[in-house]
Amino acid sequence: SSGINAEYGGSIMSDKKDIQLSLVAYTKILCHVMQYPYTAVNGILLTKEGCEDKEMVEVVDCVPLFHYNIPLTPMFIVALTQIEEYASNKEMKICGYYHANEYYSDSEVGAVATRIADKIAENCEDCCMLIVEND
Repeated sequence: SSGINAEYGGSIMSDKKDIQLSLVAYTKILCHVMQYPYTAVNGILLTKEGCEDKEMVEVVDCVPLFHYNIPLTPMFIVALTQIEEYASNKEMKICGYYHANEYYSDSEVGAVATRIADKIAENCEDCCMLIVEND
């Protein structure tokens, strides 16, 4: 069974907040994880522009990114820039990051995932992180 854990806050280890995933976002995340079960995968979470609910983050869509070596690279920075442009054209904004580790039953938030989430949090005050459990 697959599961998704959520962390919320300016740094991923701060306060937790409820996160609601749309069917579109949930499906895209699970399809990305199932298509590449042998490697780590990640992507960016999107919410509606102007949606600043203090009780919940509403994730309406996501953009799957990488499914191999995932460190912060120039490719990642370029991808974030393109996603920001795409999201603003669709009246959305980046609200977080999702990550699935490559190893079965590994739900640890590693150093790379933490760095990526913190990089996103630099420009996103309501940032969340989803960890997909692949067991």
